[in-house]
Amino acid sequence: MTLVVFPFKEEAVSIIAANLAIATRHTRVREVWAVSAGTGRTMDEVAEVAAQLASGSVPVRVFPQARLGTFRPGKGDGMNTAIRMAAERGFERTHFYDADITNFDPSWIDGAEAAAERGFGVVRHRFPRAATDAMVTWMITRPSLARLFPGTILPRIGQPLGGELALNHATVTALAEDPFVVARSDWGIDTLITHATTIEGEPIYEHNVADGKRHALYGSLTELRPMVVECLDAVRSLRGRPSVTATLDADPPADAPADLKTTVGYDEEATLAELGDSPGNAERVVLESLGFDPGHLGDIDENRWGNALDLLLADFRLGDPGWETAVFRLWAHRVLHYTRNHAVRGYDHAMAYLEATIRQYETTADHH
Repeated sequence: MTLVVFPFKEEAVSIIAANLAIATRHTRVREVWAVSAGTGRTMDEVAEVAAQLASGSVPVRVFPQARLGTFRPGKGDGMNTAIRMAAERGFERTHFYDADITNFDPSWIDGAEAAAERGFGVVRHRFPRAATDAMVTWMITRPSLARLFPGTILPRIGQPLGGELALNHATVTALAEDPFVVARSDWGIDTLITHATTIEGEPIYEHNVADGKRHALYGSLTELRPMVVECLDAVRSLRGRPSVTATLDADPPADAPADLKTTVGYDEEATLAELGDSPGNAERVVLESLGFDPGHLGDIDENRWGNALDLLLADFRLGDPGWETAVFRLWAHRVLHYTRNHAVRGYDHAMAYLEATIRQYETTADHH
């Protein structure tokens, strides 16, 4: 008995509707949920779509997320609302998919179900991304996991911020009963779920979606500022948490589609325009404490970024304007340096470089 969940906020209703319909037609699926971050027009329109789909044999439920966590209300509350309800209902498997995927099809569910049938309690979807997409993953989460958990599977997980995964009932129940996970109501939820599922003992599998995850990309990097600081805080919160016990297996790697190799993940000119302001006093203090000249940050390569991350993992304070502004500025300059020095040299070089930085951060990690 499989449940499929689509958390959503203000994505295009036509895309949400298509994804709901695909899930309802899958032979393994017994129920589909759309969990809304709000109660506005988008939720009403999705509810109308669900009512039209209700004539089939698979019910579609649309409801708002509950306020469960202690951080900014966001994606975490949506995920945790579904996790709690799924645990109570006793579904054999619960799948999660981002609502904005434009190439969602039955193969996503097929791949997860096939791995689950082979005994994997956690199935994560892995997919190629544009060379300048997933910059929070590549510059914040994976390097930090490499620093905090060297020698474990955590630095090897390709998309630790991925919202596309399938969990068995035991894992869903464990997550629903974990106050550390339930508290994380913001963008940090994916990081905490990634870590929590590695300490429950269930084997993990990465299913490769060869066509990639197609979704709307970004304008200026400033659109990602809340995600940057919340994901940094989430991974920082893992310091001292239990060590990893799970095993990891995966589909063999496959070449990325040709069009993804030339896709641009963000607007560089718009980002530069919004980074033009001078740091304020509070931000200057933070930048200096991290070893940077506020008036001239210079090139932030992998070595300078790794040194900064070590300090951020020790001292970053979510909610402090000086810290948040400094972190975003440094991250954006790190992404720009990578874009200009590596992404421009082609997709294959860029991916090899990024993976090499993760190995470097892991092999040079101190034990935190």
